[in-house]
Amino acid sequence: MFEDEQQFEQEFESQLSLTDYLRIAYRGRWIIIVSFLIVFIITIYLTFTNPNIYQASTTVLIESSGMMERQIFGADYLMGGGGTTLIPNQIEILKSRTLAERTIRQLDLSDMRDSLTILQPDEEGNLPTLRGMTGWLQNNMEIENRKDTDVIEIKFQAYSPFECAYITNVIAEEFRILNAEKSRGEVSDLRNFLETQIDKKEEELKLAEDRLRDYLENEKVASLDAETTQLVDRLAGAESMLEQAEVELNAMQERKRSLSAQLEDRHSTLGEDLGGISTPYIISLQNQLGQAVAERTKFMIAVESSQSASRISYEGQLKTYDGRIAALRQKLEEESKKIKSSGMVKDEFELSQGIITSILTADTEIKTLTAKIKALRDVVRDYEGDMENLPAKTLELARLQRQKKVQEETYIMMLSKLEETKITQAGRSGNVTILDAAIEPFMPIKPNKRLNIMLGALIGLGLGLGIVFVREYFDTSIKSVEEVEKLGFNLLGTIPSIDVESVEKKRIKKWENEGEEIESRLVTHLDPKSPISEAYRTLRTNLAFTRVDNSIKTILVTSAGPKEGKSTTVANLAITLAQLGSKVVLVDSDLRRPVIQSIFGLEKDNGLTNFLMDRVPYEKVLQKSLLDNLFIVTSGILPPNPSELLGSKAMEEFIEKLKNDFDVILFDSPPIIAVTDAAILCGQVDGVFLVISAGSTNRDAVLRAKSLLDNVNARVLGALLNNLEIGSAYGSSYYYYYHYYKGAHPKGGKGFKRVMRGMG
Repeated sequence: MFEDEQQFEQEFESQLSLTDYLRIAYRGRWIIIVSFLIVFIITIYLTFTNPNIYQASTTVLIESSGMMERQIFGADYLMGGGGTTLIPNQIEILKSRTLAERTIRQLDLSDMRDSLTILQPDEEGNLPTLRGMTGWLQNNMEIENRKDTDVIEIKFQAYSPFECAYITNVIAEEFRILNAEKSRGEVSDLRNFLETQIDKKEEELKLAEDRLRDYLENEKVASLDAETTQLVDRLAGAESMLEQAEVELNAMQERKRSLSAQLEDRHSTLGEDLGGISTPYIISLQNQLGQAVAERTKFMIAVESSQSASRISYEGQLKTYDGRIAALRQKLEEESKKIKSSGMVKDEFELSQGIITSILTADTEIKTLTAKIKALRDVVRDYEGDMENLPAKTLELARLQRQKKVQEETYIMMLSKLEETKITQAGRSGNVTILDAAIEPFMPIKPNKRLNIMLGALIGLGLGLGIVFVREYFDTSIKSVEEVEKLGFNLLGTIPSIDVESVEKKRIKKWENEGEEIESRLVTHLDPKSPISEAYRTLRTNLAFTRVDNSIKTILVTSAGPKEGKSTTVANLAITLAQLGSKVVLVDSDLRRPVIQSIFGLEKDNGLTNFLMDRVPYEKVLQKSLLDNLFIVTSGILPPNPSELLGSKAMEEFIEKLKNDFDVILFDSPPIIAVTDAAILCGQVDGVFLVISAGSTNRDAVLRAKSLLDNVNARVLGALLNNLEIGSAYGSSYYYYYHYYKGAHPKGGKGFKRVMRGMG
């Protein structure tokens, strides 16, 4: 049976058509309507009760840094390498908690404080916390980089046009100020360092000048000769270069410490070991660069001290050194960009990549200056060796003049660098420019009433359809004529659901007029012209033509389970047969839960069981009913052994007597799956048909009932689909023709004639 069920499932699913889906949807129309209305009403309520949300936007331009700002100390390390615009970094700064907190503080200090919802207490009078306001600000802000530009758009949402525009402008302004502060920060550190060093260098210069003056006055020494003066100038020049390199080295070390502090603020573990950022290749390049700078320095000093050096050869060799140094710097810059993009070092806000690049550049300059200082010290040491051969007084005078000249040149250099730093710091207003300030919007962006209503309608409809089709998927009950035929049954007819209230009114009227105490389910007697009565007459006709070659006299009516309408069916079938003029007897062979006597308003005593147990004669078992040619045999007293009685010899004799006296004998039996009574009677009748209740009888139960009937070799006449909702049979050709015939078509009977001609 499982294989039959599986095969039916496959055939059923593969043969679903558009009309099947429409039928399913129509059958669940109330679920769809209710779901649609619930979702639609909730959507409308939320749409019109939620507060309006407005959005304002401003745009800022992130500009690249100028050339002047990148020329301090003849290098671009102050700008973090190349001066490229880091739009992703700026976006992360805009999203940062730091900027949000600055904005909140600025809003709290503004004159518009009392007009801003974010700063107002809640319904219980509690003031909002800084963390809560910061989170609200970040959640309602949206940052977008316009494609292929350095323009960032800042959007903010609030409950009023004024508030969203005002807060958006404050965010943009605080971002500009923060950018300017950070831009000036590095140059400020360098300026402070130079100012401190200049004060010291000024004292050292005064001291050197005083010593030279005192020596000249006390020793009465004349000026140096030309050769000694030249030696002193060369030594002084070398020492001046050495001291300048040392100052630059100290400044660079100070810059690296400043950058390290910034990086450590963002991520403490990154500031502990910055040397781990470099790769072996970068270290090798840094060493090569330092060596090249040292060689260039020695070459320049050697050429300047030589009287016979060719100017053309000198410039050519110098270009070679400069080209080599430039190539090494280019490689270092490329490697630093690789580290920056590779994610070797990660920061929780992704703001440290630019600082890391600056640290790598500073580290390269430190190593280069260290190599340069070492080379200059070697040169100074050589010159000092040459001066040791001078007379004592001449040597001392040369030293004093040299010290004074070195201090003077160093002091002038530092003053120049300090002025450059001041100019750079003054020019550093940041690289953020506000292009368009936010203005108050006219219309809210939320809720979008038209869109919400459309979505609500679609979601409500989709939810209803989804529920209907999910229910259909899990519902295995028989619901249509097509399903009955797919199960392998000959369809004998379909009985629509009975309108109990309408029939009940007619029953009461008939009872008052004629005194008949019958149930309202006998619709064929109470309302013989109704469509339901016509359906029972169709069943009667189909049964008559089921076995053309062999007349059917005894018919058993059963069902797969209880409450499927078999007793109502057999009772109305008996009435239609009697109305046709046949002499009919209806036997209630359901000896467990008999209902025939209540349907016809009879007493169940002196029924079938009484006869089978030889307690009453045959003539007393037959009770007259509401029609002269319709007799009823009630169940009688309920026995403890119904199966044995129905399978007894007495039952066979009883059926034979009925055959002799009546044209048609109908048997109402218990459900075939529940008990074996129906299966026992199947072998004693001419045919049996199964009553299936639409929408309640399970397919598995029907297949099981069919299997049981086949096992006892029952002569199955077909199946009757009972309690069918006519509306749910949309797409069924049976009901199409049925309603056409009954005049539902606008053109009435003419339509039926056209259909019949089409079939013929």
